Amino acid sequence: MSTINSIGIDSSLLTNNQTTATNQTSSASNSKTATTEPTATTVNQDKVEISTRAQKIQKLNEEFFSGSIESFTISQDFIQRLEEYGFITADQASNLGATSETTESSDVSTVGELSNFIDSFTASVKKIDPNNSLIDALQQAKTVLSNFNSPTQSSQNVNIVQISSQIQSYIDSSNEQLPKTDKQSLNQLVSALDIANILTPGKNTTSQIDSYLAINQL
Repeated sequence: MSTINSIGIDSSLLTNNQTTATNQTSSASNSKTATTEPTATTVNQDKVEISTRAQKIQKLNEEFFSGSIESFTISQDFIQRLEEYGFITADQASNLGATSETTESSDVSTVGELSNFIDSFTASVKKIDPNNSLIDALQQAKTVLSNFNSPTQSSQNVNIVQISSQIQSYIDSSNEQLPKTDKQSLNQLVSALDIANILTPGKNTTSQIDSYLAINQL
């Protein structure tokens, strides 16, 4: 009587199953690697985008920030150049331009004048309400202005969108009580913050842009 070697059959099946499982695991691992690791093309594209942005920022610095930041004003030419370089859309340029046009050219504040306004307006708010949350918002706005065209770690830690919205809410809620000159300066401050937010990328990107600019200024 012949006997079926069940052990031999089971061993054969086990070997085949192990081979199949190994192949499936290898395939899954390769698939995971392909989906989680950035491709060379993606990395190169990121480098190109950072390099291109750095070149545009360098051109802006040469054209509009050759002097001290305190003397800089948000002009129509500057807004137009931001749109041309792709930092803002046509709609954003239109909105910023409209804000600028409502202010007479002789009344457009420089960054330095806006910083001085922040100091004086903060002092007036403190007299009325020393704990007013607007005080902190204004001081953070001053930090952003001081580093308008060259973001630092301290200015990057400021939530510019939140600060801009807080100041805009104050303008809207105090519209009738605000003197015309104060309202005008606050509106210009909001516009400056909005533009600073556009020009301030993520921290990692900023460091790479700074490195690019440093190399090209040697």
